[in-house]
Amino acid sequence: MSSSDHQANVPNIQQNRASGKCTLVMAPSGLENGGWGIFTLTPRIKDEVLNQYGDVVIQITDPNPHTAAGMRRLVWDYLWEGQLLAGHYEGFQRVYSAVPGIGSLANGRTKGYNAVGGYPAVGNLGLDRGLSPGAGAFTRYDNYTWTASKDLDAGDEIFVSYGEHWMNERSLTDGTVWKRDVSDLRQFGYCLDNIIPGTSLIEHAGRGAFASRDLEQDSIIAPVPLLSLSRSSLEILKERQDGTVEKATQLLLNYCYGHANSSTLLFPYSNGVNMVNHHSAKVNVKLRWREGSELMPHSLYAKYMLEMVALRDISKGEEIYLDYGSEWEEAWKTHVDNWRPDPVDVKHYAHKMNTDAKFSVIRTLEEQHTNPYPDSIFTSCYYKLEPNAIDKLKTTKQSVGIYNPGMIAPRNLRPCLVIQRRELPASSSREGKEEQQMVYTVHVLNRPTLDAAQRIPRGHRHLVNVPRNAILFSEKTYTSDQHLVNAFRKEIGLGDAFPEQWIDHQTAQ
Repeated sequence: MSSSDHQANVPNIQQNRASGKCTLVMAPSGLENGGWGIFTLTPRIKDEVLNQYGDVVIQITDPNPHTAAGMRRLVWDYLWEGQLLAGHYEGFQRVYSAVPGIGSLANGRTKGYNAVGGYPAVGNLGLDRGLSPGAGAFTRYDNYTWTASKDLDAGDEIFVSYGEHWMNERSLTDGTVWKRDVSDLRQFGYCLDNIIPGTSLIEHAGRGAFASRDLEQDSIIAPVPLLSLSRSSLEILKERQDGTVEKATQLLLNYCYGHANSSTLLFPYSNGVNMVNHHSAKVNVKLRWREGSELMPHSLYAKYMLEMVALRDISKGEEIYLDYGSEWEEAWKTHVDNWRPDPVDVKHYAHKMNTDAKFSVIRTLEEQHTNPYPDSIFTSCYYKLEPNAIDKLKTTKQSVGIYNPGMIAPRNLRPCLVIQRRELPASSSREGKEEQQMVYTVHVLNRPTLDAAQRIPRGHRHLVNVPRNAILFSEKTYTSDQHLVNAFRKEIGLGDAFPEQWIDHQTAQ
C-alpha cells in the first residue's frame, strides 16, 4: 500500500500477458522501494471512475490491545480510518477499514496523487438477520469507487493520498516516479479487472466474483498478494455500555486464508479475490504460490503472493468458484443447520430507513416520546467543529450556530438530537413542481471514535437550519449484522497449498 510497502524491491514477475481488454494492472511501482503499484493501461479523463464496480470495505473494530500486535503491519501500512469509510459506529474505541483493491495496492503521495476515493454503499443484499444464516458473514460495505483527480495517460501509475500526517509519521516524501512502458505493463503486469463483483448464485453467500471476459484455461486471472497476521490478533474486546466486556472475532477472519492447525492467517488484498466463493462441485480456479514467494512465517516484510489460475475455460459472466476445503464446508453446514433467526426486527436497518420515503421527515425528540424509532437506531448529523466556536463552548453550556452545508463529509458524522422542525417556503423543481423542504434545529454530540480536536468541550452544540440531507439514521455500536452473536466465522482453507512450516498445532478456537 505505501511506499514503505516492501522494504526490498519486488522480484521480477513471470510473463503474464495482460489481454488487450485489460485496463488495470498490478506491477512493480515506479517509486523506489514502492513494492507493488497499480497502473492504468488506458487514458483516463478527470472524474472518470477507475474501478467501475468498486471495492468492498471490511470494518475492523476495537482490536484486543493485548493481541493486536499480531496484525501491526496490516494496521500500520494498509488500513484506513474507519470514520472515512462509514465505520463510525461499528466500534467504541477504534475502527479501521480494510479496502482490498485500489485502497490497498495503490501507493500514496501527499501532493502528487491522481485518484480520490468516494464513499461506500451500505447494504446486505436482502440477507436479513431474521431470514438468512449468511447475515453478518460478509461485509455490508461495498462499491467503494476511486475516480481520477486529473487526466491520466496510458501507463500512468495510480497514486492516492494517505494524508500529510501519515507520510510524516513514517518519514516519507513523495519521491520521484519513473514512467512504465505500456507494452511492458501488458506483458509482465497482472491484470486486475478479469473478475468483477456481483450477487452470488449461491444461497446465503452474499456477494460473489464473476468473469468480466472470457478467460482461458491455465491463465492467471488475478494476482493474490498477501499479508500475514496472527489468528489471535482478530480478537475483539467489546465494551458494553453497562461496563461488561465481551470477546468476539473480527469479520476479517472470513476473508483470510489459513489452516485450522496454524496460528498464522493470510489476508489477500487485491481486486475481487475476496469475493470468490466456495463450491467444491463447480470449482473453476485454484491458488498456487507465485515463484519467488518467501514463505517465512511471522515475517513483517516477506513477500507472500499467490496466483489465482483458471482450471478450465471460463465464460464471461460465469461465477468464479474456489474449493475452501472440507473443513470449511462442514463448518458452514453445521452453522446453517444450527442457525436460528435473530430476535431483532429485520426492519431495523439504518440503510433501509435512509432510503425509505416513510422516514423522509425526521421526528423530533418530543414526537419520539409517543412514536419512537427502533431501539438500535438513532440520528446522526454531519458537523465539523468550527475553530471560533471552541472558546465559546468551553465557557457556556450551549452555543448556537448556523449550519454550513460544507460540513457534509464522511469524517464529520456524529450523533445528534432533533429538537425542532420547520418548513421552508415551497420552491420549484426543475420539472416545475413545487417542493416542500424541511430544516431542523439539532443538538450535535460527540461520538466515541471522534478525533480529539473535534470533540465539543461541553458535550453538545446547538445548530439551526440543518438540511434533511445532513441527517442520517445510524445503528448503535455493536448492533449491525457483523456483530451478531450467531454470525458465521471461519477462515478459508488453503489445503495442501498452506506451507507446512506454518503448521504449529494451535487449533482455531
